[in-house]
Amino acid sequence: MNHYPENIQAQIELLDEIVAEELPDIYMSMPELSSKESFKRKLQMIMNEALSREYSGDIASISLVGFGSSASGFGMAGSDMDLAVVPNWKDPSKANDNTIDRCIPRILERAALDARFGGRLLTRTRVPILKICQHPTETLYRALCEERQKWDQLPEEEKYPSGLADDSQQKDSAKTGSPKIPSSLVAAKPDEASSDGADSKKSQQPRSDKRWMRERASGPLDFPKTGCGIQCDINFGNPLGIHNTQMLRCYSLTDPRVRPMVLFVKAWAKRRKINSAYSGTLSSYGWVLMVLHYLVNIATPPVCPNLQHAVPLPTDRDTLEQYCKDTMVDGYAVRFWRNEQEITQAAKEGRLTKNKETVGALLRGFFQYYAALSGGTYPRPPQFHWVNDVVSLRRPGGIVSKQSKGWISATTKITADKKVTNRYLFAIEDPFETDHNVARTVNHRGIVAIRDEFRRAWRILRVVGTDAELEDDIFDEVAETAPPQSESQPGGASTGTG
Repeated sequence: MNHYPENIQAQIELLDEIVAEELPDIYMSMPELSSKESFKRKLQMIMNEALSREYSGDIASISLVGFGSSASGFGMAGSDMDLAVVPNWKDPSKANDNTIDRCIPRILERAALDARFGGRLLTRTRVPILKICQHPTETLYRALCEERQKWDQLPEEEKYPSGLADDSQQKDSAKTGSPKIPSSLVAAKPDEASSDGADSKKSQQPRSDKRWMRERASGPLDFPKTGCGIQCDINFGNPLGIHNTQMLRCYSLTDPRVRPMVLFVKAWAKRRKINSAYSGTLSSYGWVLMVLHYLVNIATPPVCPNLQHAVPLPTDRDTLEQYCKDTMVDGYAVRFWRNEQEITQAAKEGRLTKNKETVGALLRGFFQYYAALSGGTYPRPPQFHWVNDVVSLRRPGGIVSKQSKGWISATTKITADKKVTNRYLFAIEDPFETDHNVARTVNHRGIVAIRDEFRRAWRILRVVGTDAELEDDIFDEVAETAPPQSESQPGGASTGTG
């Protein structure tokens, strides 16, 4: 390979041009945000009506609270909504209790199907997820209804394999029968899909003779990417996700370059098909953390302060004790600078950063850092060490070793109703739940694809402004030819957030 002297300014200018050209189509519009908010309100009304009819436990009602990218400001046009179920208790003393009776997800799934929405409960994910689509096709709706019927026909002890339901749960779940399926829709039962991340017998067989696809082939229960209206994932038992979202939103307010940079990287990862936890690559949440790690810890000077270190604490002892108590969720500290008005004002006054680089310059550094190719420049820029390092947004310096966390070999946790595999080929520490690897779904082929894409991006950038010929455009979309149906791969383990 011929080596040409780098034209760094030309590289930056190219990235700034691509950002200016692509971002308008990436941003989520206000009309889209408004329509999603209306759909959320409708869902909440339908589900609370179902609870009032079919549930007699301690929860009076539920609220659907937005979290994830659509609530943090990092949502792209056409992206799904992430919603968390927050219980409103009959007993006010249980206000901080996030426990959801296990019959409730099935009640809500049935309510969605009875309202002619697409509804599918995934129970083998890290936390239960109810997937909803606004306008399912007739074929998809029939398949979802029949899948629900199969669950309804199970013996009671098999419906909730983690343990026997108590009396009230048995009484409530008995009411959650099959949705009313028009006779015109009754047909042969569809094959079971695997997008819930189940480790089926098929997935345990050797894969050496099968072709891996970055984008897993859809099954009969999977929602299409387009054509079925608004889609959302409703999470149960994920209170930390709401606090994560609030912190990411605060990061988006620290500097006007944060949001466009995050959206550009997410769109790039989507076009290169390396943004799917289901297929063994990385979730949207993981990509956001990678960008923020770079902006907080690697960019010089830093673009953003570390919000978990810039926490204004009460000076009064009693107030401090109450603050510490209030900021513990499920045993994890969720403390960060969360006053949006203060952050916005500090950013406006230029008190949070001295970095003046353009988004293009920051993107160049981002790709160089994760490509981890030394090149010929001196002093050599910082590089991410994929084999040894853990991305850590919360820690000073932003890096901790896999060895120090014990994240060396894959581990498997088996319970009565699911099997969760934690891989550490790529490691990103959750900012709050520090024993959780956000990149645990990345398998061997996934990590190879992600690293290859960073190297490809850096190869393209390095020759910009030289006499060398560009191999292709950095923002080109990967074109994959799906293998025959018999060769399609089952999905990787799913996560509850991202």
